[in-house]
Amino acid sequence: MRRIIRDKGTTQRTVSAKFVAKAIGAEDTGIKIDTKRGPISLFTLRQVISEKLHSTGGRPKLRGARKVRSKISFIDEDWEKLEEFSKYYKEEEGIKVTSSQIASALIHAEISKININDIKHSGKSGVR
Repeated sequence: MRRIIRDKGTTQRTVSAKFVAKAIGAEDTGIKIDTKRGPISLFTLRQVISEKLHSTGGRPKLRGARKVRSKISFIDEDWEKLEEFSKYYKEEEGIKVTSSQIASALIHAEISKININDIKHSGKSGVR
């Protein structure tokens, strides 16, 4: 059985963004990002899509993607964001990718972070 490891050491003091900005001579650009994930996440998504997307002469598809698709319901605003991502990657990055392919890449990227064995052994999830 696994035991939980708890770090009881002292924590380091948080360094404020203003302190760092002053130290490196940075200026406030006034740009505010209202999402939990910003441009770095878009770059990461681009990398996942670029690595998985391939063409054999027809419409590009994601490597390893099943040919049979399950229907997934989306919240309207989520689907609109996926369409905006698709438009961005086509127009700005030159990557021909569909909204569905982006959704598939996002789902894969997030699910791959989860170790199913940790869930099974935690006893808290109800997954058996």
